[in-house]
Amino acid sequence: MRSRDLVLDSLLLLGLTYLLLSQIQAIWPFTIDDMYISLRYAKHLAGGEGLLWNVNALPVEGYSNFSFVVLAALAISLKLDPVVVLKAIGVVGLICTVFSLYWISRFWLDKRQALFPCFTVLLYKGQLIWAVSGLETTLYEAFLCAALYCLFRGLGYRLYPHTRGKAKIASFVLSGLLFALAGMTRPETPLLILVFILLSCWDRPTTNKALYNKGIFLFVVTLGLVFLPYFIWRWQYYGLLFPNPVYCKAFESKSHFQIVLSYLQLAWPFALLALVACLDRIDKRYYFLWLPSLLYSFMLWSADPVVAFDNRLFLPAFVLLLPLAYQGLCCLIAYFTKIRTRAYYLSFYVSAVFLNLLFVPWLTPTQYRHFSENPQEGQLLRTHVIQWLNSHSKSGDTVVLADSGMIPYGSSLSFIDSYCLNNRAMAQYPAEQRYLYFCEQILKAPQPQIIILTSLEQNRQIIYTPSDSCLKTALSNHSNYRLMKTYSSKTKDSIYRYEIYAHTQ
Repeated sequence: MRSRDLVLDSLLLLGLTYLLLSQIQAIWPFTIDDMYISLRYAKHLAGGEGLLWNVNALPVEGYSNFSFVVLAALAISLKLDPVVVLKAIGVVGLICTVFSLYWISRFWLDKRQALFPCFTVLLYKGQLIWAVSGLETTLYEAFLCAALYCLFRGLGYRLYPHTRGKAKIASFVLSGLLFALAGMTRPETPLLILVFILLSCWDRPTTNKALYNKGIFLFVVTLGLVFLPYFIWRWQYYGLLFPNPVYCKAFESKSHFQIVLSYLQLAWPFALLALVACLDRIDKRYYFLWLPSLLYSFMLWSADPVVAFDNRLFLPAFVLLLPLAYQGLCCLIAYFTKIRTRAYYLSFYVSAVFLNLLFVPWLTPTQYRHFSENPQEGQLLRTHVIQWLNSHSKSGDTVVLADSGMIPYGSSLSFIDSYCLNNRAMAQYPAEQRYLYFCEQILKAPQPQIIILTSLEQNRQIIYTPSDSCLKTALSNHSNYRLMKTYSSKTKDSIYRYEIYAHTQ
């Protein structure tokens, strides 16, 4: 029996490894253009100019992933390719997320059952896409999952089938450190930390209270010593409580519940199973796992869905929901079978497999091609724009551009972000009139030397970014600007286009 178990466990581990390596290799070419926003800040930081979007300009926090900016600056300083470094960190973050998720699951599930939440993570296409994108998503998930595991250990919880024991001081301290690093990676972390602290205080043990109180105290002290200096510095440096993208994209009147509904399409079967677990027994740790989904729904109910496809912003909440969902599956199966019998385990394995086959979106061969070929065409297109700017502009010129990623990173010119992320003044405009007001103001003196419009043509319909839609009309009737060059990249179903206008006087 033991040799059979060893073979089965080996096959499961090989399956996890194959899923990870084969899919990462296939989708590795995908890189999101927004990654280059962080790289522009990192380039200026590594060059000694500071954390600035434009050199010799007022600082604006156009990124929302400080730790990634620092890592990219370190890579640039060491003469390494920052794109490869950030993508590799994303893959390492995915591996650490899976590892931490396994150990969180082990509080309720046995060694083999705890592998199935890991399978779900590696099967879901969103996890793989964002792991290699160059953004911080999977690193943040890794910090969050590892911090929560350490917090559970600090609270005295032991792995299944053991019960609660004494609080562990070292685990409390390590959890505080990991939560602080998570706070330097994503701006929503302080709210999660506050909720987790309140839940930890609520989940007080009945014995060894002095040791528990000491652990909570050191957890908060460690968190404060690491995170507060960073938070106070960035508040003083940028003058705003949140990063600029939060003010730009968090409260879009036209995007109510769009991101939340997308998440519910993925998470609803797992949420129902999590509800079964909550109804089956009272376990205060369950709140740590399902409340993040509720909190993210509250934070993102009106957020702009741009660059949030495949649940990028919800992935940390989804990962934390999975251990509870599989615990709910155990409860459901135990209702019909005797616990820990052969029929129980067989039912669990079969049900878990069908759960993933039926409800987890995989990457199809067509999508593999899409995410491996399209980014390369996009980078080639942006390279043409960078070359034009380097050949036809002069030092000190100002460029207006909505697609502010690779192009500003590859140029030393000053860029005005017409999509608001790196534009502090634009973020202060009323949300409903933001883009129209920017369009009207930017063409007043002093006028920028170059304006680049970004558009996407699908089904014979041309879609401009919000500011560019207004600028297209204004420039067509403006005597001071002339269309100098148009670059386009044609894919199977769409045409992506840059139109470069230059000031003629």
